[in-house]
Amino acid sequence: MSVIDLGELRGDVEPDPPPRPPRAVGRPLRVALAGAVALLALASSAPLVRPASAVVDGGLGREVRVAGGRLYVADQEMPGAGGTRGVTAYATPAGAGGALRPLWRTSVPGGEGLFQVLEHGGFVLITGGGGRDGGMVETVALDAATGRHRWRQPGFPVPTIGGGLLLFGGGDDETVDPLRVVDLPSGRPRWSAPMHRGRTVYDHRSAEVDRVVLIPESGRIEVRDAGSGAVVLTSDPGRGGSPGYQGVGLAGELLLVTANNGVDGSRRVTAYGLAALDRRWELDLSPDEYLEECGDLLCVGSREAGLSALDPATRRPRWVNPRWQRFVAARGGRLLVAADDRVAAVELAVLDAATGRTIAELGRWELMPNQGQDEPLFGGRRTREGGLLVAELDPAGAVARWFDVLPDVVEDCYSSGRDLLCRRANGTYGWRRLPR
Repeated sequence: MSVIDLGELRGDVEPDPPPRPPRAVGRPLRVALAGAVALLALASSAPLVRPASAVVDGGLGREVRVAGGRLYVADQEMPGAGGTRGVTAYATPAGAGGALRPLWRTSVPGGEGLFQVLEHGGFVLITGGGGRDGGMVETVALDAATGRHRWRQPGFPVPTIGGGLLLFGGGDDETVDPLRVVDLPSGRPRWSAPMHRGRTVYDHRSAEVDRVVLIPESGRIEVRDAGSGAVVLTSDPGRGGSPGYQGVGLAGELLLVTANNGVDGSRRVTAYGLAALDRRWELDLSPDEYLEECGDLLCVGSREAGLSALDPATRRPRWVNPRWQRFVAARGGRLLVAADDRVAAVELAVLDAATGRTIAELGRWELMPNQGQDEPLFGGRRTREGGLLVAELDPAGAVARWFDVLPDVVEDCYSSGRDLLCRRANGTYGWRRLPR
């Protein structure tokens, strides 16, 4: 594993003092050099350890996903809206180029369209459907050890506290988006709430949803406990539910409601405290600006003005860095940010979250999708020979760690934990587990 040269580190960094001159030369130095040469020879003679890897055959209509350290391979059995897929779960090998070991095989709904796999609480949740012919999006809960079907219901799954599973969408009525929470092991309903052209946002506690915020078309805000469905708070914000209403989001203990304020396409963001749904502050954004949570702060990104940080409690500005426009991730008091090039591969850098100072520039990378906001971040870069250089992007360490050049990868790389899955030039899929 190599480490990319970051070049000059910016900021007021004092250089280390020069080392003291050696007290003696001659035989001690020759002995030290001889030992270093011996260590280098030993290292060069040691076999190169390659990461665990495997190849999955491709084919017409075949799709492959990685979740929970296992591979899931889906083949069309009956195409179309009411069709099915055959899904096989494989255990991954411990060494490079090893064989995949089949664990079980089953049929699931959704002959085409969406194919999503999530492992949670000893279950495999497979969501499919909604292809070109339309049709319902459904989730099937399977026993992770055996593949035995436990239940099947419409909607997209999101785990909640207390062993529940939130299912949203997937209804037959296009004007109503039903929101339901069921018991994960049995699929029995816990609570439900109809949504008429409204918006929903979830407050996470680690990987599970703790609170659900519902804002129907009327604009009335309702906060529910995700486990029981009990209504914790309600409020009628007035302007937050106006006809120009566009979106809703969460940032720490704030609810951010966005509405069109009718001035040159600009938008107004209103912040409410989640504890009492009290109005805290308002902020107007131009059409090219966006606002989102970035670590413990709020970041406003703009192609013209760069990236600025605000105090969530007061909306007061903390800092501005005009070189970068997009927030990517926060780790260890540092922010991974990008230049808004609007292309696949973007210039990345690490900023100090407290001051906005650029700590290191990581170069141009194409970000690889992953399955969770707290998972490792990986990027790819095309080499002159056409291969894909893979690196871990570490904001806390302000470094991009090189792993390997994949010579035959063409597209569609994504990660789950430290597992990387990529589509290869010959139509197959390549899986590898990246070392720490």
